Amino acid sequence: MEQLTNESVVTDLARQIEQRMTHPYLTRHEIVPAVDMPLLRWMIDMIELESHQHRQLVLATYFAHQALELHDQVKECPNGSLERQLKVLAGDYASAQFYKILAMFPADYSNRFGRTVQLVNGAKCTLALGTDVAVVTWMEANFGLIKTFSELLGQSYLTSYGKEIIEQKATELRQEKREQLSTLLEHAVA
Repeated sequence: MEQLTNESVVTDLARQIEQRMTHPYLTRHEIVPAVDMPLLRWMIDMIELESHQHRQLVLATYFAHQALELHDQVKECPNGSLERQLKVLAGDYASAQFYKILAMFPADYSNRFGRTVQLVNGAKCTLALGTDVAVVTWMEANFGLIKTFSELLGQSYLTSYGKEIIEQKATELRQEKREQLSTLLEHAVA
């Protein structure tokens, strides 16, 4: 048997993600985002490559994360628009993939991920409504699913690669806030 490498597993799982997200409405309207390769690599770094169960858990976690990200994007779409409806459909479709895969695991996995999805959604709401939000809340909103994934594996999610991704996301967040402030000030002056 050919020895698996991290990159070969990443490539294979990325292909599976793309195949599973093929839905006529989604592909026709090109609504499904590209596979988040850094996120996928981060999870692959935590698993035993030869374990089919671990690879399936990566897929399940990825789809849950993707579903939540797609649902976050709904607020950027005009009310009643086709784009908004398609974002909801894509998020629901990714969520269905998550639950379909998770059904192969013990009930404890579903319970843990279910609680995590609730926590992540709560943290995302807190971020959307709050101005001075704790770093713990920001971490839960963005990386809660990865943390649960790593706990189920008995690994730390704060790997060196994981820390890089977290730092990158934090930098993007700060930049986004600066851009929002600039836009707000520009309109306030006009």
